[in-house]
Amino acid sequence: MAEVDLCYYSIAEASRRIEGGYVSPVALTEALFAQIDATDDRLNSYVRLMRESALEEAAAAQQRAESGERLGPLDGIGIGVKDLYDTAGVVTTGGTGVYRERVPATDSTCVRLLREAGAVMLGKTNTHELAYGGTTNNPHYGATHNPWAHDRVPGGSSGGSGAALAAGQALGALGSDTGGSIRIPAAFCGISGHKPTYGLVGRGGIIPLSLTLDHAGPMARTAEDCALMLNVLAGPDPDDLDSAMREPDDYSATLEQGVGQLRLAVIPSLVEGSTDAVLANFESSLDVLRGLGATIDTVEPMTGYSDWRGPLGSILAAEAAAYMRETLEQRPQLIGELVRNRLQFGLDIKAIDYTAALEQRKLVERQFERALGEFDAYVVPTSPLTAEPIEDGERSVQLKFRNTSTFDNTHQPSMSVPNGFDEDGLPTSLMITSALFDDAMALRIAHAYQQVTDFHTRRPNLQPEDPEMPRRGAV
Repeated sequence: MAEVDLCYYSIAEASRRIEGGYVSPVALTEALFAQIDATDDRLNSYVRLMRESALEEAAAAQQRAESGERLGPLDGIGIGVKDLYDTAGVVTTGGTGVYRERVPATDSTCVRLLREAGAVMLGKTNTHELAYGGTTNNPHYGATHNPWAHDRVPGGSSGGSGAALAAGQALGALGSDTGGSIRIPAAFCGISGHKPTYGLVGRGGIIPLSLTLDHAGPMARTAEDCALMLNVLAGPDPDDLDSAMREPDDYSATLEQGVGQLRLAVIPSLVEGSTDAVLANFESSLDVLRGLGATIDTVEPMTGYSDWRGPLGSILAAEAAAYMRETLEQRPQLIGELVRNRLQFGLDIKAIDYTAALEQRKLVERQFERALGEFDAYVVPTSPLTAEPIEDGERSVQLKFRNTSTFDNTHQPSMSVPNGFDEDGLPTSLMITSALFDDAMALRIAHAYQQVTDFHTRRPNLQPEDPEMPRRGAV
């Protein structure tokens, strides 16, 4: 079996093969590092590898497998860690020059839980600086390139995790989502990503952007893999003051129940403005879901509320600026110009406007939950757009994040799965959002969709189209 085939296993398939003795965790980890070595000079998915400790973790997983003492489905599985998540003894920068030499003493809650489940931490993946943007054009560590088109962004801010998965450099990855930073890279890179219910996954030891909106969650190739990761990641976190302190469900238990008799709602205002390809692939996805037995109707949760989005941006901007205020006052040059300007804007937001935005967010959450009273989930395109050229910087920010940011504000679980390609061969994506703490429903619908489509199995051509294309570290 070619090493590259090992690298494109789903977590579920790799776990079954490890369990059966057909694949060893050491061989799998070595194959992933070989793939990173062969491709990352063109992609820049990783900013820091943890090769030595990863191979030690893989050897321990192999011993457990050989003795019939595996810890679970993630034991021996290679995971990429977004460079916001603390890793004990390993530099964690948040993608900024401010923290270039920051070495945490302990693991973040999510990394600790993954290690306890036997997962292998491969390295730290690139992120948009301080997670404040959607390109992963990082001024300190270089741009990450989209595996499907090397001149395009992978999305952000978890662009390194998205690119690593699409390129076969990891079987699973950690991302974070404040306005869409798990689901936009999932959409642009043709992989799967789940933003859990707010507070379900603990954020202890994660460099924050907006404590009101930050969600930590899994990225992988399939909805099933995201469910397996969520089974490990979900649960109470004393180190996160907004933790739901809720015992997790088994998010893989209902995956096979299908979508027959489910009622799904399209939100027309989150469909309009989509490119022709995004719209065509979305309509095809609806046909697939209907063919599986789902009923689809339309709803507008915010009918009667004008300009309801207007105040919401103040939350992220104000909270991000508050966290970085001391740096902005004393060492602003350590933050790249784009993010520095966004943070400076946040400092100017008045308390009265911030408070009004918090109240507005609660209203939006209530209205979207209420509208789901008649439905099982919302279905809309993940983003109205596909990946923009790296050289364009960040274009059409509001439109790109319009759909995803809606569900950061509602705090509802939201799942992105690939659903086709545009005329340039760039991935498009379907987003499925269910009620608060009903993460299993979004995962179930996504899994049913992936059982009859193959977009999540497609692989990009990782050979450089142009020998003069930008190499690692170029922006």
